[in-house]
Amino acid sequence: MLNFYRNIFQHSKSLKRLPPLRSFVSATIAEAKSVNNATNPEEEKDKTSSTTPPKSNCMVKTVFASIQLQDKDDQINTPFTDKKLETATTVDELLSISEGNGVSRRHALKVVSILSAWTSSDKIALKEFERDPRFLRLCKILTKGSIGSKTARTTPSPPLKSDDLTTVLSVTADDEAAKLVSSITLSQMIKVLSTLSIKRRRSTLLLQTLAFNIAGSSEQMNIKECADLLYSISCLNFFDENLFAKSANNVISALQGTNITKSAVIGSIITSVGLLKYKNPDLLDAISDWVVKNHTICRPQDIFSLFMTLAVLNYIPSNSKHMFKVLLPQLTPAEAGRPGIWLEIVWSLVLLNQATCEQLKSVLHEEFINKLKEQKGLNTSAILKLLNIDGAAHYLIQNYKGPKIATDQYIRKTSFPMGKEKELMVNSVIDALKSLIPDSYFRSRVNTGLGFYIDAECALDKSCNPLPLKSTGNAEIIKVAMLTYDYHDICKGKSDLTGINVFCQRLLTAMGYRVVSIPFTDFRVTDKIVNKVQYLENQLKQAVSRQ
Repeated sequence: MLNFYRNIFQHSKSLKRLPPLRSFVSATIAEAKSVNNATNPEEEKDKTSSTTPPKSNCMVKTVFASIQLQDKDDQINTPFTDKKLETATTVDELLSISEGNGVSRRHALKVVSILSAWTSSDKIALKEFERDPRFLRLCKILTKGSIGSKTARTTPSPPLKSDDLTTVLSVTADDEAAKLVSSITLSQMIKVLSTLSIKRRRSTLLLQTLAFNIAGSSEQMNIKECADLLYSISCLNFFDENLFAKSANNVISALQGTNITKSAVIGSIITSVGLLKYKNPDLLDAISDWVVKNHTICRPQDIFSLFMTLAVLNYIPSNSKHMFKVLLPQLTPAEAGRPGIWLEIVWSLVLLNQATCEQLKSVLHEEFINKLKEQKGLNTSAILKLLNIDGAAHYLIQNYKGPKIATDQYIRKTSFPMGKEKELMVNSVIDALKSLIPDSYFRSRVNTGLGFYIDAECALDKSCNPLPLKSTGNAEIIKVAMLTYDYHDICKGKSDLTGINVFCQRLLTAMGYRVVSIPFTDFRVTDKIVNKVQYLENQLKQAVSRQ
């Protein structure tokens, strides 16, 4: 499902180079190099023409990349110099720090950071320091090592891997990184997030700093910035409640305007919300309203994405009656194009309890399954969805008389591994359950053949006494299915089960089971065994007494 999300909508992003420290960059580096040993002019010319990055990036790339290097003098206590920097009010006072020997990288970075902030706030002009030899000297310290040190490097620095402001912000262990984040604009912060997502660089401290500053900004994001932000954090799998709330509120405000003429950006937001499993009723209602009102300009894939996101989040919008009437007719195999996409759509409608018998027939037919095989689309994800749909055809859709997957069909035995967190939780539940029920009276990791597992299955009487699983002819037998839920099974924003987990419960209930839900928020693997046993006992008693 997640891979399909990424395939169905290609996020168009024309990311430009970031200009966070303005355009004094190129001159700084060019002159910093001239201070060092002379090199072959023709060689420099060749290098400049072929490898020199855009001017707006050189300062960030060269000056700040080396701050990641550790220096012993960074740990030296220098109260006089620190106070001098803190109380400085002019460029001259700041740059005077470079006069003398033994200037540390920490002090050089502090000066450059302050100059950057002053420049960004228009307190000073670039011309006041961009050509100043003292400023070039500080740049040399940051790129080559401390001046005056006998161990200073004289060889050129290796090629840098970062191209933009993320080089500065990657200094996550330094307090200066947070100060630099707070000194850039909101749009620049979003561009930093976009670049991090492209590079798949997930620095928790850096992301938290960006989230704090973006969420705390009073500036409003436009719809494109919201889309870029949500897409970036979905790629980085990063969650911050305040950041989500800021994004949701800005999207809702933007949707109330009239200047959105293309659906691609809305489709991007819908897709990212689904990937993040972010359940915000107000946001989902606003998006659903916009799509219904503008369905004539919406691309088919954006409408598909809306239904898939709603299915993942198990959410029925407030305008559902009108939405289903307007949009459901647009969900057709012809519009889907590929069998794999149509399977995703039907599966989503099954989870939303909106699938018709004809739609189920279209994907459970042997001819359709063969098409999936031919196009190499019958992977594990597709098989599990087919089995989910088949389960709905057997137990949830009344009067369904179409094709079904044979009981002896090999795909019914399809297995899939558990994540580490889920496995730890299931094992912990099984260990606790052994204190309540004999081993031979329950089964674990039961493959239903319908695309999901029962974590533990047992049979109880009305007094909650365990019975053999194969007991027959006893009207008091109560079949119990225990399902554990880890962090990935719960929506963000609103702590509800995701759509597939709600569907599995519906299916098990229709099959005659009493379902016991065990969320990670209530059952902690680190708890004492006695607490876990008591919790399970209470859950089983509630299941038995449930009518």
